[in-house]
Amino acid sequence: MNTHKKNEAARLFAEGLAHQQAGRLAEARACYERGLKYDPGNPDALFLLGKAMFDDGDAPAGERRMRAAISARPQAANYHAGLALSLFGADRADEALEAFVHAVRGLPNDPALWRGLAVSAVRRGQPDTALDAVMEWRRLAPDDADAARLRDKLLAQRHFERGAALAEDEPEAAVGEYEAALEFEPESSSILVNLGNLHARLGHEDEARASYERAIAFSPDDASARFNLAMLYLDANRRLDAMAALERAAACDPGNGLIAAHFLFQKMHLCRWDGIGELARRVRAAVENDTADIPPFILLSMPGTTPDLQRRGAENHSRRLSRGETPAPPARGERRGRLRVGYLSSDFKQHATVFLMADMLEAHDRSRFEIFLLSYGVDDGSPARARVMAGVEHFVELAGLSARNAVARVAALELDVLIDLKGYTEGNHSEWLQYRLAPVQINWLGYPGTLGAPWADYLIADEIVAPMAHQWMFSERLWHLPGCYQPNCRERARGPAPARAGEGLPEEAIVLCSFNQTYKITPEMFALWLDALRAVPEAVLWLWASNPWAEDELRRVAAESGVVSERLVFAEGRPQAEHLARLPLADLALDTFPCNGHTTTSDALWAGVPVVTLRGEVFAARVAASLLTAAGLDELIAATPEAYRERIVTLCRDAGFRARMRARTEALRASSDLFDSAAFARKLEALLVQKTVSEDRNLRRQMTDEFGRFAPSEDEKPSARGQRTEV
Repeated sequence: MNTHKKNEAARLFAEGLAHQQAGRLAEARACYERGLKYDPGNPDALFLLGKAMFDDGDAPAGERRMRAAISARPQAANYHAGLALSLFGADRADEALEAFVHAVRGLPNDPALWRGLAVSAVRRGQPDTALDAVMEWRRLAPDDADAARLRDKLLAQRHFERGAALAEDEPEAAVGEYEAALEFEPESSSILVNLGNLHARLGHEDEARASYERAIAFSPDDASARFNLAMLYLDANRRLDAMAALERAAACDPGNGLIAAHFLFQKMHLCRWDGIGELARRVRAAVENDTADIPPFILLSMPGTTPDLQRRGAENHSRRLSRGETPAPPARGERRGRLRVGYLSSDFKQHATVFLMADMLEAHDRSRFEIFLLSYGVDDGSPARARVMAGVEHFVELAGLSARNAVARVAALELDVLIDLKGYTEGNHSEWLQYRLAPVQINWLGYPGTLGAPWADYLIADEIVAPMAHQWMFSERLWHLPGCYQPNCRERARGPAPARAGEGLPEEAIVLCSFNQTYKITPEMFALWLDALRAVPEAVLWLWASNPWAEDELRRVAAESGVVSERLVFAEGRPQAEHLARLPLADLALDTFPCNGHTTTSDALWAGVPVVTLRGEVFAARVAASLLTAAGLDELIAATPEAYRERIVTLCRDAGFRARMRARTEALRASSDLFDSAAFARKLEALLVQKTVSEDRNLRRQMTDEFGRFAPSEDEKPSARGQRTEV
């Protein structure tokens, strides 16, 4: 290039730079473009032209020229810095990261570059790079408040992530990490909520409550803090406080299906039925759209529940529990000897599960079955726990173990059959079954519905609670026991019979009782009971005193419907022997719907009290019908709400009919197969042997597909519109 061209290019480049520094970008671009005609390979001019074009709104072309200049002179830190700052200024910080990395190597004392690198690394999800950069930014600009804030945020994030990683196996260490995170972000609602959750899990009630309350103080509209505070109140049996917290949480996040579900469930516990229709609608939408992990247990008793809703809710829940692909059934080889059967539960204590199955466990044939109770619940020191511990060969204590260690302990037993007795009831660990702890895994007894999970192979039922025509409602394959699926003890401790007066019952009244929990009493069922009371003036309603607020509500509703509140009598909780002793004071027991009484119904029948039930479509709505059918008391099963009400009224008005039903019910305890635990044990053993050893050996090997493996095709399944219901 001759001297004239060189000088002219230099003059135009200098003029362009002056225009650029003065903000006259169009003039600057014109000068650079003219100058580059004289000196087309000049990287400085090419870069400055690109910068001017980028800043003048022609970002793609400008970026191309800046990157061309960088290609020509890759060690030029100022080029990298200029490109990085341009991208950063255009809100493309995540794309600027690489340019900032090159820039700070050559220009390490520029705080603006370290700032850009820190923010870009945050955007790109590189917290370690971001923290290193922000430390340099802070060193070069010690008074920059933005640098201090970002440093604190990153340090808090580092401790928070460490806490989350430790929470499962080292909760105490996780608490320390969360507390360290709060030193840098003391007003972080997410850190406070997670710390509160961890304290709650460890049983530190005061610390948990303080964490939630701090989160709410800093973020009053934080629905998660209010929701978790409500759960803490429930653990402490502070239902009114829980209700208030749930109401606020639902107001903060009205679209949250999980909050709506718990709010609904607590309103049902308290029999405060205003607004439950709208809450149920939100819950249904959350299940149908799979937008929240709705507890399947709540769906069993929710007004308007359906079989499809229950299965879909269970499938949504199990999918969230899954930690990966379900392992194939373990290869055990051909076992010669006893069948190794494990029962998994937290309820081997003073609990309904033990009341039902203690006799059956003791009656197992030890010459053919080796029985393991796998317990992850607390030792309540009760006679019931001592009895089941003594009644089986192996009592395996899993309480206090991490999930990893508990699963390993069970896997080492090399069980042939694992029976989960909890399902999705409170405090369950049904998700452990996903690790395939036995070749055959069964859902039975504790949960009246499907788990919707690929790791539960079978559900033990009977032809009443789950007829084969209902197979589509269950992800498990149905196994039917002869008679009723539910075991019952014949020999039970019972105290001396009290007098009616001692229980607050009128001596000459017809006593209708329902000792089910109040969440099972829907407005529709209570209306039917009140109809019966109005039709039979001499009748009273004897209910379980679940909580004083529900009592007040039920009395209020009764009074508003023309039934004086004195006709409702509430029975306080008693030890099982005392409860069984007072039950015969009732003339008739009234079952609930859509979730029937289970042990509640068995107790009434054992005590000689006839039970009237309304049979529905889902498992939970057919349990009492199963018990009554096995007892030979089909006359007490109604198919419609109207028939249910009429059956109650007829029994109240027809003393002879009532006496005959009473006599037949009283005879059950001594003579019915319903209370023959030894016979039940033989039936269950025969089913296990038949299904696991012979008939389904090949089928088990083939069960590797998804949730709907036993569901019929769509043309077999009733459509949502065509599903017939008896309610």
